[in-house]
Amino acid sequence: MKRVLSVIVASGLVLTTLSVFAVLKEGKPVPSFQTTLLDGKVAVVRLEKGKVAVRIREGKQSRTLSPKVLVLDFWATWCPPCQISSKWLSQLHRKYSQKGLVILAISVDEDGRDSVVPFVKAEKMPYLVALDPKAEVANRFRVEALPTIYVVNEKGMIVRVFEGLTASLVESPKELETALQAAGLR
Repeated sequence: MKRVLSVIVASGLVLTTLSVFAVLKEGKPVPSFQTTLLDGKVAVVRLEKGKVAVRIREGKQSRTLSPKVLVLDFWATWCPPCQISSKWLSQLHRKYSQKGLVILAISVDEDGRDSVVPFVKAEKMPYLVALDPKAEVANRFRVEALPTIYVVNEKGMIVRVFEGLTASLVESPKELETALQAAGLR
């Protein structure tokens, strides 16, 4: 099922165009998926023993991250609101990564690495960045607007979904930070 992701920026206001299919809702479990990270490793997100886990695989080697809170950010380099949210996510990563926050930003740029690598380097994004050029993971999550940010608690339940960049998020990441705390991050 193909979905169209569109963001319209007019007069400084961000509007999102949504289709009949809504994003996965709050209170639902995060679906399992895998995606390729910028460094070529594979990230597998799934529930293990009732908790969300992010397994990073490279060949036969793997390590598992067990986040208290997982943030999934669907974004693109050409999306001005995504550029704003990436700055907020970087700040939140620096503040909370030692307390169990894991951020996985999933780019839907069709040209993949060609756009994403220079952007990530320029923005000095400190968290995990993955490529989804065919929007396979984005479609699984029913993403309709960019950015779409999912806040997932330790048990793998979606606690909050941000579709597009709300006016309050443009000004400050406080609403996102409150969602992280509601998901169990202290």
